[in-house]
Amino acid sequence: MDIKGYKMKKYFFIILSSLFLTACAGNVNHSWCPSVEEVKAQAPIAYENQTIQLSADALFKFNRAGINDLLPKGRSELDDLIFRLKSNYVTVKQIDITGHTDRLGSDLYNMKLGMERAETIRKYLVNNDIQTTLNISSQGKRQPITTSCTAKYGLEALKACLQPDRRIEVRVIGIKIKQGYIK
Repeated sequence: MDIKGYKMKKYFFIILSSLFLTACAGNVNHSWCPSVEEVKAQAPIAYENQTIQLSADALFKFNRAGINDLLPKGRSELDDLIFRLKSNYVTVKQIDITGHTDRLGSDLYNMKLGMERAETIRKYLVNNDIQTTLNISSQGKRQPITTSCTAKYGLEALKACLQPDRRIEVRVIGIKIKQGYIK
């Protein structure tokens, strides 16, 4: 092959390479990346609300609210709640803890008892490494579940009938782990 033929092949190769590179450079959409439509199609992250009711009778001794008044069954329920928070959520944005009481006693006393119980639950969660915004409140006896309990069978029967009213509501706002997600 003579030098002229060699130069022609060389120029042909350079021109062909330049055309190829120019054509590739025109791919401004970067087809190797996901398209804008694909990114937009992904669902936005949505916080979910879940309300969990815990029986105050299972948690606390009757008419009590302190950390030392927690019953073994109550501690077990709280430990289960903590396990669910740590294993079922990617993140927990906020937890609202509301104490409820039965109708026995004054409004003021029941508001205070509900608040003390909510505070005890908050402390228990903090002591067990739940690190998020924890809000507490009390509804006292303002939101009963029961409607037909009467005192005609005596005080102990009335207390037993009113048991569903004595509760702690824990509202969890967070992003739950989806199936197939590995934390």
